[in-house]
Amino acid sequence: MKSFRLIIMIGFYLFIGSVCLVFSAEKKAQLIFSEMSVNPGQKFEIPVLLNNVPNMAGIKLAIKFDKDLLTYVKSEKTKTTASLMHIVNDKHPGKLVIVMAGARGVSVNNQPIMNLFFSVNNNIPKQVDTKFKVTELQLMSDSLKELAYELNVHPIHIKASKNMNLKTDLTDESKNQKQNSRNTIDKPESKEDTKKTSDSTQSKDDQKNSVPGSETTRQHAKESKPEK
Repeated sequence: MKSFRLIIMIGFYLFIGSVCLVFSAEKKAQLIFSEMSVNPGQKFEIPVLLNNVPNMAGIKLAIKFDKDLLTYVKSEKTKTTASLMHIVNDKHPGKLVIVMAGARGVSVNNQPIMNLFFSVNNNIPKQVDTKFKVTELQLMSDSLKELAYELNVHPIHIKASKNMNLKTDLTDESKNQKQNSRNTIDKPESKEDTKKTSDSTQSKDDQKNSVPGSETTRQHAKESKPEK
């Protein structure tokens, strides 16, 4: 009876151990791009992070980014991947292909394998968020086994350009001034304004008639002269 219980307990622990090994083996690698906040015209560095990669001997990473917002500058390896060779293809604007390989694998646990440098374009009309799009990823161990992975890509927050905000404000002010001017031109003349204009015209005519030497003045003088 005791031996039977012992067998059951051993079997149970073996089962638990095998389950743990299966879950451990299925734990996927993670490729991470961290969240950032940047300004127009700024140059910034963003690390390519890998997690849960016990034995990485090679990686091929292809990404796309918005070329109207970001411009690629350069890339640098880190201490973790110093022993690996690398190539970066940046011939096509808005696209990067990164390849790294080595004879021996390296352990990477929540560490950067490469730092990418970008500059933010100057003219950003309004605040915008953008993300890297991973179009291809291959992770290889030194036993030439392809590793499973998952992506964790966070956005890059880009603020609006200050000069663009000023330009927008000036444009709005100019539009308002034009609209006010148009409203003033199109506004019908009131009765009071018409009366003032008429009175002003009459006053001018009276002044003209009262000027010495005018035809009207001579006529009045002739009529008022007594007959001899």
